[in-house]
Parts: sequence; C-alpha cells; structure tokens
Amino acid sequence: MKLLDYTLISLLAGMAQMASAQSASSQNAEAAKDPSPNAAAQVDCSGNDCTSQDGLLLRVRTRGEHQPETRNTTDIDSSPTLQPDRRVTIETEQPGKVQAIGKWSTDVPGGGVIWATEDPNLGQPQFNVSAPSLVAFDGGRITKPVRFYAFSNYSAFIQRAEVLVYRASDTDLVTPLAKVDLPLGAVSDASWDGTLPAGFEARAGDELLYLVRAYGADGNFDETYPRRLQLVTPEEVERGNQTLRQSVERRSGLALSTEEAEQRSLVEGIFGENSLRQQNIPIYGSRIRIQGRDLPEGYSVRINGQSHPIDLQRKLVAEYLVPVGRHGFALELRGPNQETLSRNLDIDVSGKYMFAVAIADLTVSGSSASGSIEPLAGDDRYDDSFLIEGRLAFYLKGKVKGKYLITAQADTEEREVSDLFDGFWNADPQDVFRRLDPDAYYPVYGDDSTTYRDVDTQGRLYVRVDWDKSQAVWGNFNTGITGNEYGQYSRSLYGGALSWRSRQATALGEPGSELKVFGSEAQTAPGHSEFLGTGGSLYYLKHTDVMPGSDRIVLEVRDETTGRVERRIDLARGADYEIDEFQGRVLLTRPLSQITRENIPTLTRDTPLDGFAQILLIDYEYIPSGFDADAFTAGFRGKHWFGDHVAVGGTWVDENRAGDDYRLQGLDLTLQAGRGTYLKVEQSHTRATSAPIFFSDNGGLSFTETNAALGVREGDARSVEARANFKELGWTGLDWSAGAWWRNVDAGYSVGRFDTGADIREHGAEVLGQFAPNVNVHGRYTRAERGAEALTQTQVTGEWRINDHDSVAAELRRVDEERVSGDVVGTLAALQYKHRFGSSLDVYGTAQFTVDDDNGQYVSNDALTLGGKYLFGDLSSIGAEVTSGDRGDAAQINGEYRISPEHTLYGGYTYSTDRSDYDPLFNDRQNSGWTLGQRWRLSDQVNLFNESQFLKAPNESGLAHTFGMDFYPGVGWTLGFTLQQANLDKAIGNVDREAVSVSAGRTSNDTQWQSKLEWRQDTGAEQRDQWVTTNQFTHKINESFRVAARFNYSKTTDDLLTEAGAKFIEGNFGFAWRPFDSGKWALLGKYTYLYDVSSLPQIGDNVAFYDQRSQVLSLEGIYSPNTRWEFAGKLLRREGEVRFGRLAGQWADSGATFAAGQARYAFADKWHALGEYRWLGVKDGGDRQGVLLGVDRDLGKNLRVGTGYNFTEFSDDLTDFDYDHKGWFINLVGWY
Repeated sequence: MKLLDYTLISLLAGMAQMASAQSASSQNAEAAKDPSPNAAAQVDCSGNDCTSQDGLLLRVRTRGEHQPETRNTTDIDSSPTLQPDRRVTIETEQPGKVQAIGKWSTDVPGGGVIWATEDPNLGQPQFNVSAPSLVAFDGGRITKPVRFYAFSNYSAFIQRAEVLVYRASDTDLVTPLAKVDLPLGAVSDASWDGTLPAGFEARAGDELLYLVRAYGADGNFDETYPRRLQLVTPEEVERGNQTLRQSVERRSGLALSTEEAEQRSLVEGIFGENSLRQQNIPIYGSRIRIQGRDLPEGYSVRINGQSHPIDLQRKLVAEYLVPVGRHGFALELRGPNQETLSRNLDIDVSGKYMFAVAIADLTVSGSSASGSIEPLAGDDRYDDSFLIEGRLAFYLKGKVKGKYLITAQADTEEREVSDLFDGFWNADPQDVFRRLDPDAYYPVYGDDSTTYRDVDTQGRLYVRVDWDKSQAVWGNFNTGITGNEYGQYSRSLYGGALSWRSRQATALGEPGSELKVFGSEAQTAPGHSEFLGTGGSLYYLKHTDVMPGSDRIVLEVRDETTGRVERRIDLARGADYEIDEFQGRVLLTRPLSQITRENIPTLTRDTPLDGFAQILLIDYEYIPSGFDADAFTAGFRGKHWFGDHVAVGGTWVDENRAGDDYRLQGLDLTLQAGRGTYLKVEQSHTRATSAPIFFSDNGGLSFTETNAALGVREGDARSVEARANFKELGWTGLDWSAGAWWRNVDAGYSVGRFDTGADIREHGAEVLGQFAPNVNVHGRYTRAERGAEALTQTQVTGEWRINDHDSVAAELRRVDEERVSGDVVGTLAALQYKHRFGSSLDVYGTAQFTVDDDNGQYVSNDALTLGGKYLFGDLSSIGAEVTSGDRGDAAQINGEYRISPEHTLYGGYTYSTDRSDYDPLFNDRQNSGWTLGQRWRLSDQVNLFNESQFLKAPNESGLAHTFGMDFYPGVGWTLGFTLQQANLDKAIGNVDREAVSVSAGRTSNDTQWQSKLEWRQDTGAEQRDQWVTTNQFTHKINESFRVAARFNYSKTTDDLLTEAGAKFIEGNFGFAWRPFDSGKWALLGKYTYLYDVSSLPQIGDNVAFYDQRSQVLSLEGIYSPNTRWEFAGKLLRREGEVRFGRLAGQWADSGATFAAGQARYAFADKWHALGEYRWLGVKDGGDRQGVLLGVDRDLGKNLRVGTGYNFTEFSDDLTDFDYDHKGWFINLVGWY
C-alpha cells in the first residue's frame, strides 16, 4: 500500500480526540464582570463540576492515568494504595484559565435532550409565509378573517414586517388593498379582518395576491414571492376545511377541530421552504441551531413563545441567524394534559471562530521493482532505488469580526520533494475525488449522517471569502452572467473570481452596485444541449464524461409564433433532476410534456389546439479530444444605479482559443420610474461561435447541430423594451398599462443560450386596461421575421363581467402571413359567453368567424367551442371542451384536484383532426393527446431574467436535512401520473408520440421509498420504444441496522436501426450494522450492478462502439475489543464484461477477488504497530499477496516518526499485475 496511506492510518488510529479553546474575547471578559444573574461570574467551577443556578454545565472525568503516581504496585494492591492514580491533570502550555459562558443544552423527561450549536457559516436567510388558499367571500365582502403564518430564521435583523395584499391583476404590486403588521419572531402570525377599499369590486372565483415585506435598520427591505388567495363562497370554504381536517387527522393520528387542523397545516407548511424574492437586509454573526432528540411523546415545543413542529421520530430542529452577543432561548414543553416544562438556553455568540488542520509528510524509502516493469517506463520514481517523497496540506475555516468567513485548502499531493510545487496553480479536471461515480460508495453507512465537500476545486489550492452578499474565490466557480436577454455567459470554470454587491439598495430593492470579475485558464470546453419535452424524464446529453458540478439546467416556455420566451425557470439539482456525469444522462424528477396550454392570451385559435413549447436547456463542461487547456478566459459584468431611476450595465468576455477567439461585449441601460414603469435598452456584440448547440426532439436519441458550418461569424443583438403602468404614474384611477418591445439579432450573433444562425427581427406592443372595474380590454400587435418570411398579428380583446354569474368577451384579430410563396391576410372575430350555475358549475361557449379571407387566399378558420367545468365538494373539478371548425375538430376532457395553493393534480385528454399544414412560424400545430399530470404553480417572478447572486451556492439543505437529522413533517403516500400523445412533423416525415408515466412513494419515520415507471413509443418516420424506471428505497430496521437500495433502468429499441438503441441499468443494495450502544463493531456491505449502452449520437471515448457491464460485491468490518487493539477486514469481488458492438456480439469477461486484513496495536503509550496482509486473485492472472509491517512513535504532541518494510507481490495500483514491489521506508509526519 502507499506509504502515505500507512502513515495516515497509523496517525488516525493513535490520535486521541483533541479539544481547543480560544481565549475569551473582550466581550466575554465584560460578561464575566457583569453582576447580573445570567453573567458568567455566577458559574461555580469548584471541584470537578461547573454549575450555575440552572444546573450542571460541565464535568471533567478521567478513565485512567497519564503517568502513574504510585511505584512498584501490582494488580492485587488495595484501592487506597492506588488512590493517587485516580486523578485529573489539566495541562496548559501557558498560564491561563477556562471560562464556561452560557448554557448550551438541557435534559428533558424520558431521557431526551435539547441542545444548541453555533455554526460560523450563516447559510441562507429564509422567510416564508402561508395563509388559507380559499377565502370566504359573499355579498361583495370577505366574511371571515384571514390568518397569515410566517417563518424567518433572521428575525434578529428585522426592525418591522408587514403583510401586503394586492389584486391579482396588479402584477406590478403597485397599490396594496390592505397592510397587516406582522409581529417579529422566528414563527409569527397575524390576522386580517378582510376589509377591502371602498369601490373595490370582486366576485367569487377572483384571486388576491399577498406577500411579506421586512425592513432592516438601515432602511433596506426584503420581500417574498407573491402567493395567492382565491375568493370562493362560504360553502366551498367549509368543504375545503373538512377535507383538510380529515387529511391532517389521518397524518397526525389526532382528533382536531377545523381551526386546529388549519393552523397545524399552515404552521408546518412554512418550515423548510424559502420564498424570498429579494434579500437586502445585511446579515452577520453566526447560525444557532437548536436541536432535540427523544422528546416526550405527545409533547409540543415552543421556543420564545413560538410553536415549532416535532417530527415523527420525536426530533426538533430550529435555526436562528443571530448577531454577536448573548442570546436567550426560553423552551416550553407542553404535554397532552397541558402540563408544562420550562427550560432555558443561554447562548453567547462571540463572532470569532477558527478551525485549522494541517499535515506535513516526508517519506524516505529504498525499494526495488522486479518482474515486467515496462509499464513503469514513464515513471521516473522507479529509476532509482532511493526516493524522497513528501506532501503538504492544510484546511482552514475561520470567521473574523463576525462577518468575514474564510475557507481555505491547499494540498500538494504526494510527490517527489523536488517537484512538490510543480503545477501548483494548475487545474486537474480529472480529479479522482470529484469524479468518483456515486455507485462506488456505500449507499448507507448506518449513522444517518450526510457528507459534503466544503471546498470545490479542480486544483491544489482553494480559497473563498464570504461577506455580506459578496464572495471572492480561487477554485471552481460559475460565471453567473445571466441577467440580460442576450448578454449571457454561463460557464463553470477554475480560477479566480469576485462577486461583489453593495449593501445599499434602491427604493425598489435593487442592489445599488454589482460587479463580477473572473479569470481562468480554462481546462474544459462548454457544451450546450437543448431538448423539446418528450413526455418523459430521461434525456441523453450530446457529450459524456461531463465535469461534475458544471451542469446548469433551465426550462424555457416559448411562444414559437412570436419567438418570445414567456417564462424561464432554473431547475435545482437534486430537487428537480439528477445527472450521471460519466454517461451524460439527465433524469428529471417529473416528466416534461411537449407543450403547455396555460396562459394562452387569445380567444381565437389558429388551430384546434394551441400551446407554448417547453424547451429544456442544459449547459455543462466537458473535455474534447485535442483540447488546448492553456487558453485564458476572462470577463466581467457590472451594473450601477445612479439614484433610484437610472442604471448602466456592461458585460465583457474574452475566450482565447486556437485561431478562433470568442468575444462578447455588451452595454445596457435601464430607466425605471416605478415597479411597472421602465425602459430597458440592450446592445451586445459577439465574435465567433460561443458553443455548438445540439437540439433533440426525442430525448437525445438523435441531435441536430443548429449552428453548424456557419464559418467565421460576427454579429449584434439589439433590444428595447418599455412598459408603463399608468395607475402607478397617477394618470388613471383604474388599472391601465402599456408595453412595447423591439429586437434585432444578426445571424452571426452567438451566445450559449441563443444562437439560431438566422437574422431575427421582432417588434410589438400591447395595452391592458379597465374602462370600469368589470370591463377589461386588451390590445396587442406583434411582428416576427425569420429570413424572408414574416408573421404579423393584431388583436383587440374585451371582457364585460355583467354580474357575479355572467360575463361576455369579444375579440377581433388580424393575421398577415408573408411567405415566400406569397402574402396572405386573414381577419378573425370571436365572441365568448360564460355563466356560473350556483357555486359549482361553469359553462362557456366561443364562436369564431373568418371575417376576411383575402379573396380565398386565407384558409377559412370558422370554429365553435363549447365547454364547462364542474367543481366537486372535495375541491376536485372536471371539465370538458369541444371545438369544431373549418380547420378541424378537437375535444378536451380535463380534471384537477387542488392539494395546496402551490400544488394541484390535473389531467386532460385532447383529440384533434387538424387539417392545416404544419409550419414552424405560421402554424406550430399542437396536436391531440393526453395531457395528464401534476402541476406546481411557479413563483410569480417579476423579472424574467435574474442575476445569480453567488459564484458558488452555499452547501445548504435547509431544515429538512440538517447534519444527519432527517425531518419528517408527516407520514403519507405520494402518487402521480402523466399521459401524453403528440405529433411532430420532421424533415424525414411525421412522428406520432405516446408517453405514459406513473410514480408512487411513501415516507415514514423508518422508510422512504420513491418509484417511477415510464413508457414512450414513437411511430411513423421514427419507430422506437423506450422504458424507464427509477427506484429508491431506504429502511431503518432498528437503531443499529439500516438497508438501502437503488435501481434505475432504461431500454430503448429502434425498429428501423437496431444499433440506434440504448440501455442502462444502475442498481445497488447495501446494508450497515453499527450497534448504537457500542463502538466495538461495524459491518458494511454492498452489491452493485452496472450496465451501459450509450445513445448512439453521444460523443466520448469509444462511447458509441461498445457495451459494458459489471458486478461488484464488497464487505467491510471493524472490531475494536479495547483501546489498544483494532482489527479490520475487507473482501471485494468484481466481475466485468465488455464487447465491441452495440447490443450484439461476444462478451469478453474478467474477474478479480481482493481480500485484506489489518491489525493495529498501541503500546507503551506512545508506540503504535501495524500489520497488514493483502491477497489478490485475478482470473487468468494467478494469485498475488503482500504484507506490510510498520512501527512508529510519537515525539511530542505534533510529530510522529515511523519505519517499516513492505513485502509485496503486487502494486497498490491494482491495474498493474506484472511486478513485485518491495522495500524499506522511514516516515515523518507533523500535524496541527
């Protein structure tokens, strides 16, 4: 084995746990002089204990002696004779004293405990608010008060907070209907009596928006995303409350009133989620976590008078971001019979923290290598029998002034001393620790812990400094330039970067100044793949061997006729998708359909079924063959507000490439008069192609390079967008707003997320307004040009709400199609009537007429639509719609079940006999099929494009998973399904697609299970079938035994080209036995099965030319009978097979078995001995074995010297089987 491995094993085995205390700060010294009852001066540390008026704080115990006081004694001596050895010796290098400040833990009845910890890493400020989704509305008023519940982990920095309520039509959040003061606290609630302004008109079915705005001491404010309240009849509210009560009772096992169930549901709902849209209040200090275990059954917990939920395992988690100083937390436990227990925690936050560990390793060895050493010809370490190797490494995390958090690491890695710092500043994108496949780890370790790597670097050095909202880093980072429409640059690189923003914000909450600067000697190339939703969740990237952590995934909802991006949603890894970097596969948590029919802004229809396309954009980094890794990449993005109304920004990026340097330059100007009144101008220029863009409409089974073979390129992108909210400006009393836009993009313009290779010209304008509170009007003009063709649309829409039950809408729309074959103009008119019967049934009818068909040139488009929607008592609904017209017929059936304000289950079936021609600009012809599934309401973002705030996001998992503590809000099953049928017109012909997805899961205090099964079939010009299933399972058998399993499977068969199929299997099962009441035993086991046949068009080393599969079985155990002896063993078996040919051919197999046993013994207090035996059996390669013996001694507290001999018949590099490796070594290790 490696000498360094031996050193580390010996070092870790012999080191006792160490504790260090920092000298007290001046603040602590002052606290010690404070005569108040809570001051540290009241702590009594006489004897072995430190106590206060609240009880025991600290007790010092010993299990033995450092050096015996007695002499010449034996085992039969009497207890009084040995009494002098039973003592505690506290040694300090310099005279000092120990101070115990505060009370950090407390016991509770039944053996439970509640304790607090301080984390210098503040993490993310969190704020969330909830309220009942349904509000009783009758007679033009809200009939029952609305209660809001809020959670915040940084209430110590908030001066005041308020809930603001708006009309749903007030999307700019200009005029609040109501303001409700929100009490300060981690958990708080406030009630709104429902009073609405005079003259406000609403009816059942309308919606309101609400949010929380919190203000800091310096005038800055934070704001949450808006949430929705729906005004419904009191009968509907009652039905909803009964459904909610039954659900909460089933989950909790308690009998509750309607009010208690609603309160419990809303309080639980605000934890573990962060809905902050803007965060400007400065945060400093530390993060205090209050945790509890084994809390008494049936008890509830209040902290500082505020309720906190307890999970099914009787555990508690609460989090507070607090400034430097003393903080008290009053705990109140209330039992089922209203008995009350009171406890107090007294926490002192000093604002100072320093943790550092370092190691220096030096090994002198004499060795000989025999046998076939030709494979080592390139390794000069074997040129000489005498070798001096070394390693220097450190890790540091510290906090200065309660504000600056410093994280640093350096590691030269083991190498010859003369080459120790060669390439120290360079990156190594093949870093094995970053690129280990998750299947290589044990799936469960039995201690319920979570691990993460605090440093993210491809090189040997990492430094990060965090303060306020700013960050400086040397290591891996994401450029994060995504705030403009065209001047975007999103890459994951290694080098130096700075992201700085001023603490001061504008009156509308925008950062006063922002600056991002980066420089990198890029070791990778950018990759970009785009996918049309397939109705499934599996998507193959164009490239394999993707750099871990470099993936960025965005979902865009596009209007194909106008070219506008209607919505852009960033997906979060782990929550929304998982990725296999080695194989270049992405699995979404939920299937992605091809189209969405939400928010279609017209009454008239060009085809029986209309919709927006859903496109998945994936950016990543990879290493292409022949890549020049010495090119330098640099850039910056800056923006500054001159006052509250004028902002200027600039972007510059330069990539040095071999003969094809890429450059992006951009300027932008913002004039903002209010939340809904602004003018934005952007001018950008690029030279060369940013990255090849690969598009797939079948999940990555085939790709089209949309910007290929374009040669030398250069181009500009220009855009102007203006909007005015006339009510905000004081020009109108009712809601009136207007907007206009203009875009001009050259064919040579190229950024990673926008590169069509064609000239694009777009402009348009729209007006929305009210002639009266019940009369709305909408006017819109758009023109989109693609090369020599163009589409111009003009429409006017009006709606009149006659009363609470009836409404009428009308629309006039003109369509001007400029084609290569000739121009065509058509005019359409539509009339719609809606009526509500009672509180449950809505019906509507829409008649559409072709007013002008351009003398027969425009294909007639008369159509009649009839539809209805029925609301059941449990908030379920079912709807139906039938359309018949000149261009075809369509039918839709849909259903919806509202679970919460943010989550609904929905379903629908559509059928269409569309007879119009397909055209990507004039008619995208969305087609018939099923559209069933689950819908999560997206956050109501005001800005379409948002700058990322951090170069590297903090490694956070929130309250739901904190340092190994799983937080389960309730037991329950999850069920979901999606069905889709679609049609694609491709250059090779028509493709019909059907997709089905079914998912299920269960969460309990012992078991977590999630499964998903999908099927997809393409027929027509492409003929393939695809099956996908994902499964995850963990179970706690008891406190000492855990099992975990995972199984992912996919098989794609192509009936037209057999070699175009693909297949993968990833499965593992593991167990961990670690007795909770003993540290002597530990046993881990795992079985893994892997099979992979990549998608044919994927790019990688031989990726498309072979199949591979392997099985690995491993067992590992440890036994420590006492403090001196420790035994460990490991058994590993691997079977591998490979064949050159896709899904066919003869398999060639290989196998190996590895076994190792190790014994460690500590003696004479400072001496340690180690012996290890290894055996390797290779199929058709014979058996090899080896022995290593070593002994070392501690010299003081921070130095160890050892020597030993290596008797080995094979290298510790198990890929080299042909030589012996023997020799002596002397090793010195110093640590701190």
